[in-house]
Amino acid sequence: MFHISKLISNSPFEEAVNSDMPVFREQEPEMIAQAKELYNKQATHHFFVGDESTVELFNALKTIALENDHEYFGILELHPEYEAVLNMLKLLVDSVPELPEQPGQNAIYWMEDMHPHCWMAWEKATFYLSGGATLIGTFQKYLLGKGVARQQVRIVKL
Repeated sequence: MFHISKLISNSPFEEAVNSDMPVFREQEPEMIAQAKELYNKQATHHFFVGDESTVELFNALKTIALENDHEYFGILELHPEYEAVLNMLKLLVDSVPELPEQPGQNAIYWMEDMHPHCWMAWEKATFYLSGGATLIGTFQKYLLGKGVARQQVRIVKL
């Protein structure tokens, strides 16, 4: 789980936020290794879908995408108090409020509101799904229904 209070009280983090260097906490080398193993180097577009438990993984994937001059974007279902973290990490994802009784549903609503030309740019992306099992299952079913091939979807269990 991502803990915002740990980040806010960590002064080296604050210094890193103000630089162009990637931001990683002490326990993240394992996360970086996992992200490198997971990352699809053949894809030029990478789309992240998850919740607050996936922010560290997506931050690591973002760093790899930028190093490879690839595009990335995503949608996270978050509690409002986690919104500030996305800006602190300079993580280019949108967020929607989570619906505890329907995980994944607000992310789907967001995707449905995406302009059709935007979807054309992202429909061939590699999709990284992480977070709760219901969120993953709901969003995977949605993607497959939109014609996304199974090999484009990578499920990450943290």
